[in-house]
Amino acid sequence: MKGTVFAVALNHQSQREAWREAFEKAPYNTPPKTAVWFIKPHNTVIRAGEPIPFPQGETVLSGATVALVVGKTASKVRVEDAAAYIAGYALANEVSLPEESFYRPAIKAKCRDGFCPLGEPVAVDNVDSLTIITEINGREADHWNTADLQRNAAELLSALSEFATLNPGDAILLGTPHSRVEIRPGDRVRILAERVSTAGKPGGGRARRHYCAPHDPRTPRCLPSA
Repeated sequence: MKGTVFAVALNHQSQREAWREAFEKAPYNTPPKTAVWFIKPHNTVIRAGEPIPFPQGETVLSGATVALVVGKTASKVRVEDAAAYIAGYALANEVSLPEESFYRPAIKAKCRDGFCPLGEPVAVDNVDSLTIITEINGREADHWNTADLQRNAAELLSALSEFATLNPGDAILLGTPHSRVEIRPGDRVRILAERVSTAGKPGGGRARRHYCAPHDPRTPRCLPSA
């Protein structure tokens, strides 16, 4: 992925519920009314199958999600026109340390090396009701559905392009639930979803992407993916 990877926080209903009480107090005083954006810089982006560097002494969360990939220059795009600007979708892992606050950008939590594995984009019509599954060491650890997002892919592209021109190859991570899976050194992490194939073409059933945490934090090597 050569473009900029944008991401949105608090786009899943469970996140907003979890933070509702805190948002009624200082320094927030009210829940956010617009999308809360952040960027996964180039140092975070790795390909499926590459090792996720594991920071010693930290809690690391696997944030299975899907990325919208921009196909042509987009500026001030209407929601109803957004599909024409989307080249496809890719499975992604918005790896993060636990968020302590949304008052300031969580750079330390979100922007560490290797904290954004991305698969290859495929052309599908939409991902508005897509089940995303996380497997850890061959067992299902979590699943969620994109129908629970507050804003869908078209709405996010429209909102972001209102103030930022998007270019071909840019990506938007659509969000994650509040509850995510903790990963440890040695874990083999797989992100699965229907209608998104590993071969870069649409396919039936569940498709797989392989994301691995290193087997030892001192020697970050990826376990063989199967």
